[in-house]
Amino acid sequence: MNPVVLAVSLMLILSLARVHVVFSLIISAFIGGMVADIPADTILAAFPDAGASAPDSLLKLKYLVKIFEEGIAAGTTTALSYAVLGAFAVAISYSGLSQAMANLIIGRARHGKGASLKWLLIIALLAMSIMSQNLVPIHIAFIPLVVPPLLLVMNRLNLDRRLLACVITFGLVCTYMFIPYGFGDIFLNKILLGNINKFGMDVSGVNIYQAMAIPALGMVAGLATAIFYSYRQPRHYEDRPVEGAAEQVPVKPLNIIIALIAVTAAFL
Repeated sequence: MNPVVLAVSLMLILSLARVHVVFSLIISAFIGGMVADIPADTILAAFPDAGASAPDSLLKLKYLVKIFEEGIAAGTTTALSYAVLGAFAVAISYSGLSQAMANLIIGRARHGKGASLKWLLIIALLAMSIMSQNLVPIHIAFIPLVVPPLLLVMNRLNLDRRLLACVITFGLVCTYMFIPYGFGDIFLNKILLGNINKFGMDVSGVNIYQAMAIPALGMVAGLATAIFYSYRQPRHYEDRPVEGAAEQVPVKPLNIIIALIAVTAAFL
């Protein structure tokens, strides 16, 4: 079996078995590496002082550990990019901009009626999820601001919460997977294309958007299935007080203006 297919399949199986995702990745990576037909010369060249004529399993494992450590070190730049963008997201959330957007959605939702309110909730959460990855890169910081106050509205509409979970997941994932701004720029240009180019493949003629359109269309199909088939039936929930709801940030016009200037400057 192809070692990549084996490693990915094992990772999925372990994840479904509720093994921690980090352990799943590490175990799958090492098993895939042990199964892979790594040239003996490559392993021996990494350990010139080993004094072996042919690599054994232990030497191959040491080589995999070495490559694994180098891979983690190579991801430092990407991790720093995520950290900086994450800090930017926190600053935006504290400015009150995300709270103002949340208040707008909540206010409209509470005064809506029937089917129109259901579609308003779906479209609003989808739009906010998409914008959280690029236009206003607050990532998942908007969820505790928007979702808890809307739970009673969802209960009144008998709206299946799994549907809204699919909507939010689609907006968060499909956006950075396909749109090259904000978090998408880090994923597409630095992680995906960067690593393909690093390992010797020519990506000069590759249209990454055409390639990523395939999984993106798959997510569109999954979202449509969730909305129009899987979770379209009414679902009843018990009304309970929301515990641990996010503390609301005071919305000050000056803070909003500064945050908008910062977001605009980030794209210039």
